[in-house]
Amino acid sequence: VGCLPTRTGDRHTVFAHLFQRHAGEIAGDIRQQIGTGIADLVEHLFGDGMAAHQAAAAGAPQWTTHIALEQTKGRGQKNRSWWSPPGAGLWMSTLLRPECDRKTWGGIALIAGAAAKNALAELGVEAVELRWPNDLYAQSRKLGGILAESKDPAAGSWVSLGIGLNIDLQGADLDSRIPMELREQIICLSEAGPVEEKEPEKIAMAILHELRPLYERLQQEEPIREIVGDNPAAAGRKVRIEQPGRPLLQGTTRGLGKHGELVVEDAGGTIHEIVAGDVSWDT
Repeated sequence: VGCLPTRTGDRHTVFAHLFQRHAGEIAGDIRQQIGTGIADLVEHLFGDGMAAHQAAAAGAPQWTTHIALEQTKGRGQKNRSWWSPPGAGLWMSTLLRPECDRKTWGGIALIAGAAAKNALAELGVEAVELRWPNDLYAQSRKLGGILAESKDPAAGSWVSLGIGLNIDLQGADLDSRIPMELREQIICLSEAGPVEEKEPEKIAMAILHELRPLYERLQQEEPIREIVGDNPAAAGRKVRIEQPGRPLLQGTTRGLGKHGELVVEDAGGTIHEIVAGDVSWDT
C-alpha cells in the first residue's frame, strides 16, 4: 500500500499513517469489481482533492481510491467547508480518466450521486434523494455530497471525484459537537434508516460497484439524463438559483437536459438550462 500525499501549509508532505489491516483487502476488492485501481485506507484525507490529483500526476491508474477515517479541510461547492469528524463518516477520493466528450464531464458528480443513492438503497436506506447538482438528502436534511474536479495538464486529463457521507453522528459526544448552524440541516445514515452496513470501506466498495456501469455508459456517450433519470431534478419542484453575475432565477424544474443541465421554467414561461449554480429547493 502506498502513502497518501497531503498538503501542510504551502508544502507537500507524505502522510504515511495507513490502516494496514483492511487496505490490502480493499485493493483486492477494487481490482475484482473495477478491474484495476489502487486503494489506500488512510487516517486523514485532505478535502482539497489533492490525494487524487497527486496520484494522477504520478501516473496512477483510473479508479485509484483513497478512503479516510477523517477528513480535514473538507469542502463542497464554492469552497464551503464540510464538517467531517473522525470516525463518523465516509470520506473518499477516486481518480477517473474519462475519454468521453469533455462537455459531459460536468455530469460525473450526478452519476456518482446516482451510484451512491443506489448503493445505499441496496444497504437498506431507500429514502435518499439526489438533488442537482451533487447532494444527497434524507428527510430534507443533507446526508452527503459529491465534488468532481477536473485537471488538464500536460501529463493528461483526469477527474478527482470526492464523496462525503455522514454515517453515524450520534455516537460518543458527536451529537453535542455538531455546529449549531448545522444541527437542523444534516443527517446521518443511522438516523435515515436501518442501514445494513456502517463500515466506511464497505460502503465505499458498494458505491464503486454501482458507479462503474453508470460511468461506462457515460464513456459510451449516453446522455446523462438517461443514465441518472430525472430524480436529481424532479419536475415540478420550486427552486431559487444564484449564479455569479446574473440575477436571481426563480422557477419550476422541468427535468434534466441531455448533458445533465438543470432545466427550469421561470414565471414568464422562459426555459433556462442551468450548467452551474447555487440551488435552493422547496421542502
